[in-house]
Amino acid sequence: MKFEQLPGTLDVEFVASDEVAMSVDFDRDITNYSLAAPIYVSKIFATGVGGTGRSESVGDVVDNWTISVTDAANGTVALGLTETQTEALSPGTRYRWYFQWADTSGYTRTVLSGTLTTRNP
Repeated sequence: MKFEQLPGTLDVEFVASDEVAMSVDFDRDITNYSLAAPIYVSKIFATGVGGTGRSESVGDVVDNWTISVTDAANGTVALGLTETQTEALSPGTRYRWYFQWADTSGYTRTVLSGTLTTRNP
């Protein structure tokens, strides 16, 4: 017997300095939910390979997705990163991200997670 409550996997890949936007539908009413989608460092391969050259350590939260609730009753949200945000992410670093909510009762759940990969143009 086994019980699992794991987030869905959504890996994201894009070109540095490009704007990134996506819509996600959870098919559930998320009215008054608290939402968060941080991006954090999971591994550093090289320094000085694109990005801003900022100092990063494994586990550091380096940015957050902008979250716009487009239809709370049906659970639709838009996630976005600006050109400036993607330019600051280095192809020499492995990033992960997750999408987490806290419902109106205060229960927290990570519903999506995945890798976030940036490439030079």
